[in-house]
Amino acid sequence: MSTYKGFLGWALATAGAVALTAGTAAASVLGGSPSGDTGVTTETSAAIVVYPKIRVDGDEGVDTIIQLTNASEFLTKTHCFYVNANGHCSNAPDTICTQENFTEVCPGGGLCVEGWQETDFRLTLTKRQPVSWSASDGLSSLPLNDIPGKNNQFNEGNIPPVPEDPFTGELRCIQVDTTASELPIARNDLKGEAVIVTDPGDGSVDVSKYNAIGIPAIDGAQNNDPVCVGGTNEGLSCATAADCPGGTCAPNVLNIGGPNPEYNGCPNIITLDHFFDGADVVTHDGASSAVVTSRLTVVPCSADYLNQDQNLARATLQFLIYNEFEQRFSTSTRVTCYREVQLSDIDTRPGADGNAFSIFSASVQGTVTGQSRIRAVAGTSEVGYSGNAVLAILEESWEGGGNCPDADGDGTPECTATTNVQFIGVRDGGDQIVLP
Repeated sequence: MSTYKGFLGWALATAGAVALTAGTAAASVLGGSPSGDTGVTTETSAAIVVYPKIRVDGDEGVDTIIQLTNASEFLTKTHCFYVNANGHCSNAPDTICTQENFTEVCPGGGLCVEGWQETDFRLTLTKRQPVSWSASDGLSSLPLNDIPGKNNQFNEGNIPPVPEDPFTGELRCIQVDTTASELPIARNDLKGEAVIVTDPGDGSVDVSKYNAIGIPAIDGAQNNDPVCVGGTNEGLSCATAADCPGGTCAPNVLNIGGPNPEYNGCPNIITLDHFFDGADVVTHDGASSAVVTSRLTVVPCSADYLNQDQNLARATLQFLIYNEFEQRFSTSTRVTCYREVQLSDIDTRPGADGNAFSIFSASVQGTVTGQSRIRAVAGTSEVGYSGNAVLAILEESWEGGGNCPDADGDGTPECTATTNVQFIGVRDGGDQIVLP
């Protein structure tokens, strides 16, 4: 497979002949908490960066170029986790499936079992060093890893490729101490972006970019104490497993918001300004039009990389949808670890058959655009670590115009644009990330 550097040179050289559609918009946080917690960000560096959507599909020419930058003048180390969200057939474990296609790809009436497997790696970056890599190829070593930078700093580390092709999942990087302890530290030095590239090799190419979501650390709040995860003493400090009846005494637990926060809290509400699915949008010259559909990617703020416990990464999402007539509709859905879904499939059966009857359909709403407000239902816990908050990005597909790839093979080109969303407030109950 060609390197990213080679592809970038080709893309720039042929930009006049190839339509590159890139869409990205920075997220804003409206409102905070009385304690001054300003929540998450996509505009500034942070201690944790989350890339909600990483895609690789060699057959369709899809890859993701990941960018990570040390925004400080100090040596910075990060512990990163790929999360493989591929489903696999219950009666054919090597066969990748989705909830939309499992009846076709799983033999003998098998079901599609959702997966959540992590692959971790570590990087050390020198002063203000950026690094980029292809998710499909990884990076065997960092650039100039044998040449010292300022103050005799050396970068180090290697990045594995994603574990499967095709691959759908997320990437999360957490800043840790550069010493052998690798404990999380209260520094906000990481900034990230992701570029999803579709290049089927027929002269068309589609590029869609978004900013990674940053969760800032609170200065002086990191205590690195073992904490109970699960059980009756969830969120309380512990010395041994006996202190956590029904749970685990975890050595490294990051408190995201909540009563004893080490990091800013995750959002209370997410808002999406979007086209309704099936909206026929006429171009400015009136000569052509494109049909728009949107896909929402949601990941829980919490994660358990030690026990692979999915219970910490579950959420119920409530939607309020407003059209241009100020009419309000509602629906709900569930998320476990990872969810990528077309808006019209949230309240109807997966697949195209029910899309025209969805409350996210332009034909149902009678307007082209609308706004959706998403609120994750908070859990209940005496210690407050039950925020069940989520993070999200939105991807729009414009079918019918431009020199873009035919992604679904129906003979019609399709361009995409990925956008960050708006976050409102922070959740009173906190979330947790459990490190191995």
